[in-house]
Amino acid sequence: MKKIFAILGLVFVIITVCMIYLVRKGVSLRSEPLIKPTVISADHRNIASHTVLRLFPDLQTTHYVLWGVLPEANDTQLLMTYFLEEYYKQFQTPAHVIQDGTKATAEEIAKCEKPCWIKLPHNLANTLTSNEFISGMIEPTQKPYITITVMPFNGDEEVSDFCNQEQRLTLECVTPVTVREIHRKMKDPTQLYFFLRKYNERDLFLFVQKELPKNGQ
Repeated sequence: MKKIFAILGLVFVIITVCMIYLVRKGVSLRSEPLIKPTVISADHRNIASHTVLRLFPDLQTTHYVLWGVLPEANDTQLLMTYFLEEYYKQFQTPAHVIQDGTKATAEEIAKCEKPCWIKLPHNLANTLTSNEFISGMIEPTQKPYITITVMPFNGDEEVSDFCNQEQRLTLECVTPVTVREIHRKMKDPTQLYFFLRKYNERDLFLFVQKELPKNGQ
C-alpha cells in the first residue's frame, strides 16, 4: 500500500512539474469557458455585472486582482468604473485601487488592503509566461491573487502561421486563436459580444468586441 501511495505521489509531482513547464514556456493549455459569448448591452454595463457575478466568490476572497488594462483608453476607463460600481453593489465593500502597478513599491503593494485591484500592462497581468512583477511583488506577500486581462477584438482576426503551427498560448496568440474557437457562437453579425475564459486556474481573459468584422461575417 505504501508503494502505491508513493507511486501516486510521484505521478502528481511529475504532472505538476510538466504543467509548470508548459505555463512558463507559453505552451497552450486547455481553457475553461466562464461566460459564453454574450451580446454587449448599449451601455456596456452588462460586461461588468455578468463578470462580477460569475467570479463570485473569487473576487471577494482573493486579496489581489491584477487588471491588464494599461494603457487605459476611454472605453477601458469606463469599464473599470462599472466594475468598481458593480463590485460595491454586490459586496458592499470598496476595492482599493493601485492605478499603475509598475510605479508602486513593494511596500505599497504589501500594505494595500483586500480587495486590492492593481492596474497593469497586459504583459504583466498573466502567468502565461514568466512574470517578474508577480514573482517579485505579489508572490512574496503569500496572499492569493487572480489576473483579469481585458482583450479587445474585432472578430476577424487572422491566426498567424506561428500561432497556428506552434499552438502557443501567448498574448500574441490568445486573442486570434480563442476568437476562432468561439466564432460560430457569435450568431448575430450585427451585434458586439463579450466572453470570459480562464487559463492556468488564475488567469482570466475578458474578451470585448470593439467593432463589427469588416468582412461582415
